Amino acid sequence: MSKQPKILFLNPPGKKIYIRDYYCSKVSKAYYLPQPVDLLMQTAHFSEEEFDLKVLDCIAEKLETKTALAQISTYSPDFIIGQIGSVSLEEDAPFYYNIKKQLPDVSILASGDALLENHEELLQQWPWLDAIITNFFNDGSLKWITGDFTKASGIVFRNENGTKTNEATRISNYEMAVPKHHLFDKRAYRMPFANALPIATVLTNYACPYPCTFCIMSTMPYMTRSAESIISELKEIKELGYKYIYFSDQTFFMSKLVSKAVLKWMIESNFGIKWMCFSRVDVLGEEEIGLMKQAGCNLIMFGVEFADEDYLIKYKKNYTLEQIRNTFQLTAKAGIKRLGTFLIGVPGQSKDSILRTIQFAKEIDADYASFNIAVPRSNTSFREEAIEAGIIDESLKVMDQSGDEVTMGTGILSKRELQKLKLRAYRLFYFRPHYLIKRLISINSSTEFKVHVREGWHIFKALIS
Repeated sequence: MSKQPKILFLNPPGKKIYIRDYYCSKVSKAYYLPQPVDLLMQTAHFSEEEFDLKVLDCIAEKLETKTALAQISTYSPDFIIGQIGSVSLEEDAPFYYNIKKQLPDVSILASGDALLENHEELLQQWPWLDAIITNFFNDGSLKWITGDFTKASGIVFRNENGTKTNEATRISNYEMAVPKHHLFDKRAYRMPFANALPIATVLTNYACPYPCTFCIMSTMPYMTRSAESIISELKEIKELGYKYIYFSDQTFFMSKLVSKAVLKWMIESNFGIKWMCFSRVDVLGEEEIGLMKQAGCNLIMFGVEFADEDYLIKYKKNYTLEQIRNTFQLTAKAGIKRLGTFLIGVPGQSKDSILRTIQFAKEIDADYASFNIAVPRSNTSFREEAIEAGIIDESLKVMDQSGDEVTMGTGILSKRELQKLKLRAYRLFYFRPHYLIKRLISINSSTEFKVHVREGWHIFKALIS
């Protein structure tokens, strides 16, 4: 009997808590760390009857570089499917180089926001990298590993003619196999607003059809899974003992027929696991929010971004301040908590505009707020705007989506001024006596209390540092 090929799904080590997922790498703002969804979804494509599979999440396991290299050498994989982040690029590239140095026969495939552009140049620059995964949702990596190169979609690789790019295409009702949650240490992951542990990550669709100019997602083919595929995964998650779910879709309920089928199954089967998700204020109405509440949703994260209508139009959010107010009210009425994400530091933005954004976060009575400094992400028109405005140089590669280190000023405000305004935003929003009392009253479990205390402590340390 022939030996099973060994495949290692790898999240490299790092000096900080790096989150390299979904083409949006960042430093964890507090202490949160979800399952690495790129790797999780890739596990779905490989059968354990045909392959020897292993996950090594060096961030979750808090492994130092030397220890991680030793473990990889001991396992001696034939293939590595890994992550490379813009935020951690200066650490990731040397790490993979050292892997190839000690295991010269291993083939390395990787995905991440550091690999979104200039594929041919990157493959020439990094001989240790054998293929770039441009779409982790489909099975291009499986096809490449098994030698079926013509059918390997969503992947860029070397061939006898130089570099071959196989684009991914849009797929609807994809019958994806169940991602292999059992390969991940479920005790290692946490999210700041989960009221129970352990927590699993689920992805029901891929990318996003909306054209927000600062986001990479609209440049990728939108794909959806079938309701049956998602329900099979939810059943397994429950059997494995998970107590909370983070749906990491860019827009939950975008695929209305699929989402309704899944939610109705959750309700009728008494699924009984609470969950959170991202969505949009123009996607959810009273009917959708009501179904979500019945199915166990206790938090929805909305991309509010700005308090100025002009910016909502300019950056193609395609909804209004009034829609934001209405959806936040509907969600509160249903008894679901709301997190608003807000974007500050776009080209030309003034201090007054940012202060209006902070005030708007309080006006809509968000339960939580996340203030993010704009990042000129690869392959976006927003990046082109920043380059044309002379705010950044086109050679810029290392970026942190969390704003832990500010990438650019606005042309009016410096990077230092933006960092101060971000800290001010958190102080003005979270350090209100009425707000703090409201949050304490809303806590329903000891786990939720512990999560809030831990995350609150890390945020507090960041604010006073």
